[in-house]
Amino acid sequence: MSYIFMDFEASGLTPAWNVPLQAAYVETDGDLRPLRETVLRGRLPAHVVPAPDALVVTGLDPDRIEAAPLSQLELMQAIARILNAASPTTILGYSNLAYDEELQRHSSFQTLHPPYATSMPGFKRADVLIMLRAVAMLAPEVITIPVTPEGKPTMRLGPVCRANGITFAEADAHDALNDVHATIALFRLLHERAPTIITAMMANAHKSGPAGLLAGPAPVGLGLFNRMMPAGGIMPVPGNASSWAVADLTVDPAYLDATPEQLGELLFARGERPLRLVKTNAQPILLHWGMAAPDAQGEIPSAGHCQARLARIRGHARFRDNLAIALSGRFTGKEPSPWPDAALYSGGFISREDAITSRRWHEVAWDQRVRLGRELLGDVRLKAFANRWAWLESPEELSVAEREKGAAWFAHRLDTLEDVPWLTRPAALQRIAALKAVAGPAEPDRLRQLDAIQRWIAGRGRTFSQAA
Repeated sequence: MSYIFMDFEASGLTPAWNVPLQAAYVETDGDLRPLRETVLRGRLPAHVVPAPDALVVTGLDPDRIEAAPLSQLELMQAIARILNAASPTTILGYSNLAYDEELQRHSSFQTLHPPYATSMPGFKRADVLIMLRAVAMLAPEVITIPVTPEGKPTMRLGPVCRANGITFAEADAHDALNDVHATIALFRLLHERAPTIITAMMANAHKSGPAGLLAGPAPVGLGLFNRMMPAGGIMPVPGNASSWAVADLTVDPAYLDATPEQLGELLFARGERPLRLVKTNAQPILLHWGMAAPDAQGEIPSAGHCQARLARIRGHARFRDNLAIALSGRFTGKEPSPWPDAALYSGGFISREDAITSRRWHEVAWDQRVRLGRELLGDVRLKAFANRWAWLESPEELSVAEREKGAAWFAHRLDTLEDVPWLTRPAALQRIAALKAVAGPAEPDRLRQLDAIQRWIAGRGRTFSQAA
């Protein structure tokens, strides 16, 4: 057994429109003894405008980013090699399933690498933040959850570590390797203080664990926010076996005769709802009800009552049929994104032929890459990415028409005033002005930092624009 702990520092918070600038991977054995660690630093590609807030929080200096040794293509190639060499293993991080892994997927996709590498056979995925939430709900006496000055609980990595005796200065945060070391220390602590809970949660690091619980005959405990509720699996979502419809067994199933449209409203309403979806491939807090029940909060029906409700729900054939219709129509009417960057989940899986061509694309020189993009790549998203990188990295291999098209794309990407889902240069400069106004003369270091970021963003892309 081995683990790989990972963390990214990135250009912004939206995975489809940002890239990793620093990546840290620490491989350990099953006893958490470090075996090897790798830190990668990549330059920001010219078409990505970094979020000023992200640069301020992480302290990533423009000069340091520009001086990074790897291009974005080289950075993602190095990450692909690390993952290929590590299997079989379990990937862990802190909030990695919600962010770092999503960033890795989108960046792999946009650089013609397999986007779902860590979901392939040989990999499991776990999140120390999710496991911390489980421990806080089920064994609150073994872990200290700190509070903010406003009195609100916080599960930020630094405060949680310090509240539980792990040395991790705030100045060390937002460095990928420091964050990884702190995550390993916290995982070790959770395992020592709550071994039964962590063992059960690690069984959910592969989708087969939660799927087996939901398909079983008995109610299970489902962790939601700060409480556990008795739940029962109903069915996997048609066309997506990694997502299950589950029932809240604290609620009387008066919805069994509802129409598909009414069930759709129940499933996707905001806030509390009697039916919801659980992602089995995202390490849900899903445990045998016997483990969760002693600390369940609120008025919970008896185990026998929950079992009877589950049997009633599963035995209602018309309800199951209508629910399947509601689930199948979940995305009906939604327009796919016109932008390839945002089309990872809406454009279908990459074909075997395109996967082979993409792998070959990384092995050849730019003149052959251009040919592969023109002639062999069939997926329009991958073709767009291949053309993009050719224009950014080796425009001399393109035709005049292709260079002109690339220049128009680049100008639009950086400076359009349209309502677009990515951060443009005008929007970033406007945000910097707002941050400066808040900082004021009382924070000279912050103002100097913002001035440097402003100069950098204002000048980005100038060389490309002049060449075009």
